[in-house]
Amino acid sequence: MTYQEVLDDLIDLLNKHKMIKTVGYGTLSDLMTPLKHEIPVTNDGFTSYGADYPYAFINPTSHTLSKNASTYRFNLIMMDMCTEDTLEVIQVQSECHQYIKDVLAHLYYHYGEKYDFNLNSTIVPFKEKYNDTVSGMTAQIEVIIRDPLDDCITPFRS
Repeated sequence: MTYQEVLDDLIDLLNKHKMIKTVGYGTLSDLMTPLKHEIPVTNDGFTSYGADYPYAFINPTSHTLSKNASTYRFNLIMMDMCTEDTLEVIQVQSECHQYIKDVLAHLYYHYGEKYDFNLNSTIVPFKEKYNDTVSGMTAQIEVIIRDPLDDCITPFRS
């Protein structure tokens, strides 16, 4: 199983969630650039790609490779628009927490044959102001692929 296949599964799963409207991938500087490439809108010097909310963003972190497995780690940033009102911020964070639980449950129950998981995910609430004021949760998720090193298939000359 390749890194691309892992990401394809995650993106497909997020796109199938009935509440999540937009999915993105990349470094934090790519946060406001969703995967569906829409025509950007420029307002007051800010470029926006019209992300619909709730928005799920996959931010890759450090991965590890061992003799028998590949471990891929991501920050799954789940966010929705909100006002500065504290009660609304808390409500949005609660909803995003549930969306993360939905994703982890679906991974666990429907992808268990493909992946192992560390289900002790750290989840951190946030409120930020980008082009929009957003609130949500960031979950650190870890997907483990049983992927032993195999020197029999490496492309080296004898």
